Amino acid sequence: MPGWVLKLAACLLTGVATAGSAGYVTSHLKSPSAPLNPRVVASGPVGRLTLTPSIRSSADQQPLTFTSVS
Repeated sequence: MPGWVLKLAACLLTGVATAGSAGYVTSHLKSPSAPLNPRVVASGPVGRLTLTPSIRSSADQQPLTFTSVS
């Protein structure tokens, strides 16, 4: 089988998948009046977000003094 046949088949399959996806998305539009699930909690003491660093040091941690190269 020539290589151009495989390339043509791949292009056609990509085009059909793209057109099918575009058709699906346009036929399933989100309604602006639809309720949110889950409901949004009103901001307050319960809904407050506290950000902390994800890397923390500890007292028993040894300092990095060298790196190894393999």
